[in-house]
Amino acid sequence: MDPAQIIELFDYSYWAFDRVWSAIEQLSDAQFASDLGYSLGSIRNIVVHLIGGHRRWLARLQGTSLPPHLRFEDFTSRPEVRTEWDKARGEFVQHVGSLTEADLARPVPHAMPDRGIEAAPQTWEILVHLVNHSTDHRSQILALLNVGFGILTPEHDFIIYLWERNGRPTG
Repeated sequence: MDPAQIIELFDYSYWAFDRVWSAIEQLSDAQFASDLGYSLGSIRNIVVHLIGGHRRWLARLQGTSLPPHLRFEDFTSRPEVRTEWDKARGEFVQHVGSLTEADLARPVPHAMPDRGIEAAPQTWEILVHLVNHSTDHRSQILALLNVGFGILTPEHDFIIYLWERNGRPTG
């Protein structure tokens, strides 16, 4: 895997999140935190989960201690969550931008004892997982925004990102 390809995948993922966030901004803080009975409950919880996931995977990749899981209820407003997201994003962008081909091929020991998993995926595999994980949760957020609150949601497909990046019309 080429470092430039990984950087592009994360550029796409964060571009897509920014598009989704523009729809999230139409919510009140109460709506943002309201339990809609799907996935992790609220849109806030899903975003906080993504922040925590980024930070915990980054710790694994850097070989540092895992930070504790974030508590959803510690975040009471959209601006608080967005500030935390932007910090986690910055940390990840910096790390991803520093990786070499050798770094991407490095195995990272990982265990999930509750699931009986003991593995050592390569760094690039973990990074692709994170992009996929983010896509999954963005899709959940978009469904909750539309079905739960009637908000029109943006496209967040990779091909749309590529078209926009290359100056092609998307309408």
